[in-house]
Amino acid sequence: MSRVAILFAIVAATACGSKGPPLAPFVRVPATVANVTGLRIGNDVFVSFPVPAANVDGRQPADIVALEVYAVTSSQPPATDEQREVASLVATVPVRPILPEPVPVNGSAPPPIPLPPGVDRGATAVVRETLTSEAYVPVELPIDPRERVLRELKTDSEGYVPVGPLVAPPPTRFPRRHYFVVGVSPRGRKSDPSGVVSVPLEAVTSAPGTPKLDFDEKQLTVTWPPSPDARTSTIVPPPAPPKPLNASPSTVKLPTPPLTARSLGFNTEATLYHLYDVSSNASPSDPYAIVAPAAATPAPVAVTEFVIPRIVFGVERCFEVRPVDKVGEATVIGPASPRACITPADTFAPVAPKSLAAIAGAGSINLIWDANTESDVNGYHVLRGEAPGATLQAITSEPVAAATYRDETVTPGTRYVYAVIAVDRAGNRSPESNRVEETAR
Repeated sequence: MSRVAILFAIVAATACGSKGPPLAPFVRVPATVANVTGLRIGNDVFVSFPVPAANVDGRQPADIVALEVYAVTSSQPPATDEQREVASLVATVPVRPILPEPVPVNGSAPPPIPLPPGVDRGATAVVRETLTSEAYVPVELPIDPRERVLRELKTDSEGYVPVGPLVAPPPTRFPRRHYFVVGVSPRGRKSDPSGVVSVPLEAVTSAPGTPKLDFDEKQLTVTWPPSPDARTSTIVPPPAPPKPLNASPSTVKLPTPPLTARSLGFNTEATLYHLYDVSSNASPSDPYAIVAPAAATPAPVAVTEFVIPRIVFGVERCFEVRPVDKVGEATVIGPASPRACITPADTFAPVAPKSLAAIAGAGSINLIWDANTESDVNGYHVLRGEAPGATLQAITSEPVAAATYRDETVTPGTRYVYAVIAVDRAGNRSPESNRVEETAR
């Protein structure tokens, strides 16, 4: 081979693959988990977060096989990698793989593919941690290097801290339970940690008393004794401004409205309450299908009574009440009251049918009346007796559904007295309707 040919081959090999800038490698790391929330209910903390649907570079679907939830108890949330290493893994939530579409066999529908336990991409995952005694013990986080530099700058060369202006000490910072979430790819690569959500650990109001359950035909009323240590609002009126000399009433400024006092730990908002319907509390078959208890009260109530407008007879209902306190800017739901259960029984009779009228026919007497408006009315019984003033007896063996009846068992020339009663599905009978008299032809 000539020198020219060898030189041409070397140049061609060098130029191969070098056109344009190099392509960035695919990033197969799940996106950072966002919108992590935490709620403490008694000694349980429910941490909720959406499962990433994409990778950190925006490609879908997310390359993710699990979500790891970490927690640490400290006076401040972990902000650096070194501080997050102190946290403990409290839960691992598997993410289901994306299964292929089932293929029909011989034209028949394919059998359903059982889903493995876990959560799907884009769904909301919920983790529950039951606080143990160890969870209440705070740990000391490593000092942030930036904070260490600031401390060194504030200290002079002889080890004395320069004296500055006298200021009030900062508020006491109570330990809290801090949570963050990390996504894990199939190759074990981890996403950046999510933002930290902090849950108060302070003692809150104790449980209320046992609820009392009452009902009528339309609603169920729940009342309960308040918590013995329920907090009340503390109002601190500001001092009245001095009244200027020789001032007319129109120029005197009235004091501003009173403000709510706040303490360093709890604020002084009054204790509120949430009512929980715990009638059906069966555990889900999927251990990762955790749902935080949902209150029957749309918002915490200040009164110790709540009315449930719909009632179902013959079905057991059970309820608990929990106090709701504000701890700083966080909400903490306290321990549950003793559970109270009731099975409402329908003992409420329909109202008497109205406007009963009788029309004589050939060998029969026709009756008509206004239908009852109750939703549980099952029908009507027709009562009959011979005038005058006879005791009426039912002539219908089963309730009739229509608000009409044709009596063909009459004797011509005999005067009869009629009345109608309504019967509901529980067998309750209404009072008699108005009585009418008619003679069969």
